[in-house]
Amino acid sequence: MTKWNLIKFDISYNIARKPVILVYLFIFPFLLFAVLGYLANTSFSGGMSSFDYYGLTIIIYFQLTMGTMISNMIMEENVKLPNMRIAYSLEDENYIYISKIVALTLVNAISIGVYMFLLKGIYHVNFGSNPLIVYITYMILGFFSTCLGTVLCIALKDESAANNILGIVQLIFCIFGGIFFPITYLGKIGLLLSNFSIVKWVNYGIGAYVYEQSMTGLLAIWVLSIFLTILFLISARKMFRIQLFIH
Repeated sequence: MTKWNLIKFDISYNIARKPVILVYLFIFPFLLFAVLGYLANTSFSGGMSSFDYYGLTIIIYFQLTMGTMISNMIMEENVKLPNMRIAYSLEDENYIYISKIVALTLVNAISIGVYMFLLKGIYHVNFGSNPLIVYITYMILGFFSTCLGTVLCIALKDESAANNILGIVQLIFCIFGGIFFPITYLGKIGLLLSNFSIVKWVNYGIGAYVYEQSMTGLLAIWVLSIFLTILFLISARKMFRIQLFIH
């Protein structure tokens, strides 16, 4: 099986045939944005609407959850038999998880594009003078989370453990990062703790670009995320053993 055929197989078998994943990628972000945007419609002023705020932040949350999605694609029980069949047709067993990373990243790229297009067209959400910059930021964040989920799944050799750790950490970071509500609502202690949330700085970086045309924060986020992603991929390659994922 060629590398491209393996990627197409992962898209069709592990993503397209699973309605839950498709709903999560293409429908749920828009619904959550709409609900929070309408509920908080009277809570924002000063040139930023609730739809502008949640339009930028909600997709950050969904990009962080890519890590749990990839761990399901790698170690879920119903993928072990296909993994076993594919393993014997590959020159490099690492393509088992690499193809899943590529497949999820490609579908996620479409998902982000659809999300931004709908929000820009229907709710006139402000994505800055060049929405491509915000799009790239979301893509880098999603790829970072996907590779983090991959290496954690491989290291722990347990899908449930990896998902539990990722889920808890992501939720805490998002709460203290201002994803679901502005961090000013957290009080003094909450504001102090928010400084330790990487999500806060991602949120600030995107906001600074959109409203102040400053790329400084985003460039720092890009460089750090790409550097850590490379480390995750190197670690995954060193730790991966196909026997653990086909039995």
